[in-house]
Amino acid sequence: MKRIMVAVVGMTAALVAVPGTAQAAVTDFHSVSLPFFWPNAGLNEVTPDGAGGVWAGGSQGAYCVPLFDYCEPYNGNPVVRRYTGSSWKEYPLKGWSGDGGIGTISTYGAETWISARRTWGDTPGYLARFDGSAFQRVAGVHSAGDRVSTGPAGTWLYNGPGSVYRRDGSAWTPVPIPEEMRSINDLQARTATDAWLVGNRYTDAGNHSLPALAHFDGTSWTSVTPPDLPAGVNDWITKVVPVAADDVWVIMNGYLAHWNGGAWTVVPAPENSEILYDLAVDASGTPWVAASPGGDPNLYRYSGGAWELAAMPAGTRVNGITVLPGTSTIWGVGFNNGSAAAITNS
Repeated sequence: MKRIMVAVVGMTAALVAVPGTAQAAVTDFHSVSLPFFWPNAGLNEVTPDGAGGVWAGGSQGAYCVPLFDYCEPYNGNPVVRRYTGSSWKEYPLKGWSGDGGIGTISTYGAETWISARRTWGDTPGYLARFDGSAFQRVAGVHSAGDRVSTGPAGTWLYNGPGSVYRRDGSAWTPVPIPEEMRSINDLQARTATDAWLVGNRYTDAGNHSLPALAHFDGTSWTSVTPPDLPAGVNDWITKVVPVAADDVWVIMNGYLAHWNGGAWTVVPAPENSEILYDLAVDASGTPWVAASPGGDPNLYRYSGGAWELAAMPAGTRVNGITVLPGTSTIWGVGFNNGSAAAITNS
């Protein structure tokens, strides 16, 4: 595999010192009413539906079975709902079996795909395509389940171990990726010749994990020099949002990073954040993250060189976020006191 070498400012990416807490709250977010869910429900995935609404997914009815001094957790049943602008619609999940929740939802044009990975025991993973009235099960690659991404570069499956497959008619064709990519967390395409794959690589010294990226030019995947982190930091890339060829955002557990086509700028996560869960970029080019300061996810945007905390309904914690294309309308999904929750600023 050839490698795209990137000139990094000052030989290292810029580490930007920013305030950890906003001085003023971002425009208020409000709750969106949800349909009935079973107890112990939560949403963790949200994506535009291409028609002005959103798809949201997660699980409901989570429970645990006491086993001596241990409680074996079960994630309950899957939740997939579509918000049409005034109400939520539910569609059958054909061929679903087993326990677990929806992990990924991906939409582009007429294509909408969902997937769920095995969560316990021999429960199979689930992959399905929306036919306009129901989700029809499609054979995947790994029995434990795959993540799915559909876009202008095609429909792809990827799994934690370093492998990707592209939809070719009714089959999945393996596509080589750089050998150093050990685990894959996200795959997103902006055009047919501009797609990004992110995850982690291991150092020669052992299992120390470092960020890894690859770029797809319509023909093959090639390595891209990743953001440079402080010495000794163990981190990896979990999400990528390609806005333009010279405007790409990624998050790691503890960092936000921006690629300008020639170098990376690295920004530490909001102060006291334990992990960054999700990433979205609005029409103004402003990045938003779902973070977890103190273990409770919250919503921030990075604007003017500082983190700003969004004002949200009391008790709401968001795990997944998205932006409606071409707008600054943000959606977030998560939970509130054991119930599923959805918020928006529109």
